[in-house]
Amino acid sequence: MCRYKIWEIDCLITVHQKAGVLMSIATPGALTVIMLAASAIFCLIVLWLYLHHVLQHSESNRETTIRELTDSLSDGAFILKNDHFIYVNPSLCAVLDYSIKDFKRMKWQDITTVENSGNAAQLLKELREGKRREFQAKLTGVRRDGSKILLNVTAKRVSSSGGGKLYAGTIRVASEPSAPSDQPGTDPMTGLPGRLRLRHDMLHEILDGGAVSFALILVDVDGLTRVNDTLGHEAGNQLLILAAKRLAACERDHVYHFQGDTFAILLKDISRAEAERHMKRISEEFTGPLSLNQSPWYESVTMGISFFPDDADNRSQMIEHAEAAIHYAKKVSKGKYQIFNPAIGRKMKKQLELEMDLRRALSRDQLVMYYQPQIDLRSGTMQGNEALMRWVHPNLGVISPSVFIPLAEQIGIIEEIGEWALETACRQTKIWNELGFDFRLSVNLSPKQVLQDNLADLVRQTLRKTHFPPQLLHLEITETADADLLMMARKLGELRDLGTGISIDDFGTGYNSLNYLKALPLTQMKIDQSFIRKDYYNQHNTALIRTIIALAEELKLQVVAEGVETAEHVRFLKQLHCDLAQGYLFGRPLPAASLLSQIPLINRQITLASLDA
Repeated sequence: MCRYKIWEIDCLITVHQKAGVLMSIATPGALTVIMLAASAIFCLIVLWLYLHHVLQHSESNRETTIRELTDSLSDGAFILKNDHFIYVNPSLCAVLDYSIKDFKRMKWQDITTVENSGNAAQLLKELREGKRREFQAKLTGVRRDGSKILLNVTAKRVSSSGGGKLYAGTIRVASEPSAPSDQPGTDPMTGLPGRLRLRHDMLHEILDGGAVSFALILVDVDGLTRVNDTLGHEAGNQLLILAAKRLAACERDHVYHFQGDTFAILLKDISRAEAERHMKRISEEFTGPLSLNQSPWYESVTMGISFFPDDADNRSQMIEHAEAAIHYAKKVSKGKYQIFNPAIGRKMKKQLELEMDLRRALSRDQLVMYYQPQIDLRSGTMQGNEALMRWVHPNLGVISPSVFIPLAEQIGIIEEIGEWALETACRQTKIWNELGFDFRLSVNLSPKQVLQDNLADLVRQTLRKTHFPPQLLHLEITETADADLLMMARKLGELRDLGTGISIDDFGTGYNSLNYLKALPLTQMKIDQSFIRKDYYNQHNTALIRTIIALAEELKLQVVAEGVETAEHVRFLKQLHCDLAQGYLFGRPLPAASLLSQIPLINRQITLASLDA
């Protein structure tokens, strides 16, 4: 027998002898720990011997002997080269439910995660950087079906004459059970496989599924939020169950519950034309009513799709691209579908960049207030200003609030921006009034600001902080199609109790104009510029403007006409007894630093317009 074989046998015997001695003197409480440690050491030695022979004596019968021994270990065993598996034993395959062929195509990062695993990430980093040669920690393993399992992992870095980083290690199932939330299985509500199962099925198709290509369709149920808000979460859950049944009936076993109101469909070896037919069929499936709370409910779905490998070469990017497509479809029109293309990816990237820039805009002093004069048509004097916010982007220039205010609402920073705008405008107008002016101030509130819980307190604190009189402040609201008028009436009533005025902006262009007049405690209405700037002399337009002003007079509301650009506009509005005018004739929106210097020009324009009138 050669000296290598004798050394190998001596090593194995020595390990077992020492383990036996330790067990004979150990206390019962330490016995389990000693057995686990001895087993791990034994596995590592056997694995090292196998690796030694693979690298130096692969042609010898000893390799077969050592490999048989390694394969028979009850603990999982592996060898990594540059993060790729080059050997796994059957026990490891059994633990994680991957085949040896699967492992050969995977990295260790594909089957483990360091989430909630203590300092495992730092230990792995030190191991890869050569700062330590051994690793022992708990890692979360991910099985083929997406379920997670807690593992005790031991690894050691070994030298390789062939180059590259080489590691040998063992894996044992930890005694602690994994958290229930980590077990995806079947979604208990819809009865469909969940998100983790989808990710692992996608990985299987990419690695070893045999499909030349596959498509991922994401399906959003458009009305879930509306159902939750109006009928309650039980009804929302019922809607998801019904939607799952319809999708399953349409696409059978290809459907997954991705998250929330989103489902996923995985289709193998399918062309774009075939995929489009699938999406059309799904849309048609939802044209019929659902039975929700024993009543018919009509629901639509919006879909986005991406293809492997045309659109992406990994599962994360496929999901990202399908989400981008569905987001784009929702912007265009709900109840539609969108196939991903690079242009959508670029638009979504720009949108994301704009969102990130907006989050930093306030702290970087990129938001500024502009002020547009409002003229009293009866006295012919400048009565005050409407405060208009602008975003001065360092690369894109001045961005209109019609662009960034909806974005601020969407990403949840509108309250912060609105608070800054109100305080800035009040403080600036207070400074002007201390110089001898008597300016009133109008400030816009976004729909989400109107419904924020602490709106009245915020306005009260701002007025107190800036020492601005509430009777000089008008807060402007705009119409929305799905407004909760009862809630708005209560919120705006609290503002009226503070002494502020309430104005409805762009009157006549929305869905609820008359309902707003009836339900809300308004003090002012603003006629939208579209009535004034174009064809104001048109018989129908004239009749509408006259009716609006007469209605406001009857309701004792002040009227502001926007879009005033000519002396003819002024003459027409004075004839109808309109109170205030605002438009380019008197002045464009100006930054605070420029407004005072422009007042002589504004007064001159007022005089000229009055003379012409």
